[in-house]
Amino acid sequence: MLQFYFSLDGLRALVVLFFALSQAVMAYWPDLRGWEQTTTRRSQRLDNWLVPFGPFFAIWLLIFAGCLGFAVWHGLPSSLNDPLLRRLGWLAALLFFGNTLWEYYVPRYDFRWGSVGIVAMELVAAFAILWQLSQADGLLSGAEFWLGAAPLYFYGGWVSVAAFTNLSSSLVLSNAAFDPRRTGIAILLLSAAALLAIATALVTQSWVYSAAAVWGFVGIGIRAWGQEAGRAIAFFAAFIAVGVLATGLFPQFA
Repeated sequence: MLQFYFSLDGLRALVVLFFALSQAVMAYWPDLRGWEQTTTRRSQRLDNWLVPFGPFFAIWLLIFAGCLGFAVWHGLPSSLNDPLLRRLGWLAALLFFGNTLWEYYVPRYDFRWGSVGIVAMELVAAFAILWQLSQADGLLSGAEFWLGAAPLYFYGGWVSVAAFTNLSSSLVLSNAAFDPRRTGIAILLLSAAALLAIATALVTQSWVYSAAAVWGFVGIGIRAWGQEAGRAIAFFAAFIAVGVLATGLFPQFA
């Protein structure tokens, strides 16, 4: 049985599993090791409208569990030479590696422009994955869908929103003229996030992708609603969430 892993396919499986585990461990490493700063502390100190309400970040537990499920499914001997998984494997490893790197970078160096570059790399990997899945999704069912595709759709949906949270935090920290603390700028950034999420939902026709993106927009809306000055942002985020959800569900009604 082990002979299956003495190959490039076997190496790919091990790399995917390693980085699926590393991102889950790195998420909690700063707290476990007592680092002076964590991603949560750095994020909460910023006056940023586009950070979701704290409990919404619990979605990472589902993302990490889904990634581990994908890594195990991807690494089964029967899956090693699957043509789709061969196309997805290295991209998934790059996505998981990027997140591991981001989880290390932010506690150490804050929301600098390096973090924006790392997330941009994650977005490229995520959308390359989503494109591959969109070409094969109609052929996937059962475990192939729930373990081989759904975790990556879900990851992509959250990253589509989180990328703008990271960008806005970097803009706030750098005191940029394009300041997300101004309502108009925050709405412009939300509009860009909405266009990206709706376009991706149209291409992928995935309710799983839409569900994760909607979770991010709802989290932003709830946080903004807690402050009177943020009511306009909250209403706009809710409007976007409905649009993204409807786009993802549309194929189910066709």
